Amino acid sequence: MAEDDPRSGEPRSRPARAASQGSGAETGYAVIGTMMSGMAVWGGAGWLLDRWLDTRVFLPVGIILGMAAAIYLVVARYGGLPPTPGAPAKGNTPGGRRSRPRTQKGQR
Repeated sequence: MAEDDPRSGEPRSRPARAASQGSGAETGYAVIGTMMSGMAVWGGAGWLLDRWLDTRVFLPVGIILGMAAAIYLVVARYGGLPPTPGAPAKGNTPGGRRSRPRTQKGQR
């Protein structure tokens, strides 16, 4: 309709909707890319060290180190589930204790 269109030069208003979080395929490709790039970068650094020092130990160490770093990054970014709205709290008391400390037998 003509009434809904902004006049020339005026910015258009954005529709009110929640931001999309991406599909599961996007998350999967991001995880795979992180794992492969971690192995490639750290394995490449190990290969360069092997070539420079004329050894054969740094390439496998670099690949393993890259995989460990990639797993850490994936868990840090995608590991936690989002909190459920309206869910009760975890049940910890203030200070992080679950219950009152127990006393020795005969004491209160």
